[in-house]
Amino acid sequence: MTGHVGSCVPPRPVAPGQSFSGRGQGAGCDDEQVDYLDALAVLSRMTAGQWGLVTAEQARQAGVDTACLGTMTNAGVLTVAGAGVFQFSGAPVPLHLDIKVAWLQLDAATLAWQRLGGTTGVVSHSSACRLHGLGDLPVGTVELSAATSNKSVKPDVRVHMVPRPAPAQITVVDGLPVTTVARTISDLLHTGVDGGHVGGVVADAVRLGLVDLRELAQQVTVFSSAYGLPAPASGRDLLAHLLVSAGEQVPAP
Repeated sequence: MTGHVGSCVPPRPVAPGQSFSGRGQGAGCDDEQVDYLDALAVLSRMTAGQWGLVTAEQARQAGVDTACLGTMTNAGVLTVAGAGVFQFSGAPVPLHLDIKVAWLQLDAATLAWQRLGGTTGVVSHSSACRLHGLGDLPVGTVELSAATSNKSVKPDVRVHMVPRPAPAQITVVDGLPVTTVARTISDLLHTGVDGGHVGGVVADAVRLGLVDLRELAQQVTVFSSAYGLPAPASGRDLLAHLLVSAGEQVPAP
């Protein structure tokens, strides 16, 4: 659908024998009412692939303006899920709603399924751990990684300004582009997360078979000195140190 949907007036109740069978057809169905139903149909299609969510900018590009969104919110058809993000009322609340809202806000104009390659940001760090089901890092701030800044990001969202991860370092979890487990662990070490928390993430990843310790050891060697290990320490030494810090058993070599 393109163009403006009109004044977006909620339809009046339909009497027995009446219907909304088409524009201007059916008793009690004027153009404004059909415009309202058109807007509902447009938003329904858009939210179907976005966990029941839609941004104000996505709606605007489809012809549903801010006034129409306001009308639907006042009528209880939509609820505000976050700044500039709406959800159909009565729809199940998606898991990790805060992460999904924050990621949509990074590029509010682009539909979710068009961004799965991570071109406009990926879920990373502690938020990636939540999606992967790893560790027990504090929950509160949503963490994302993007190559460009977004001045509209909210206080409870942290965007790490880093180059876009390589395609092999991005996976899709619950419809979101997320850093892989190995890349996530490297990111945690790079930002200096305490060894006990990182060790818990490593331990869970090993138990779930989500990481190869030998490959991971090669990737994390560079962080050994930052965690107090002597210069000759290897990546395997660092992983052992992290696991011990978390009270976990160190796997045999």
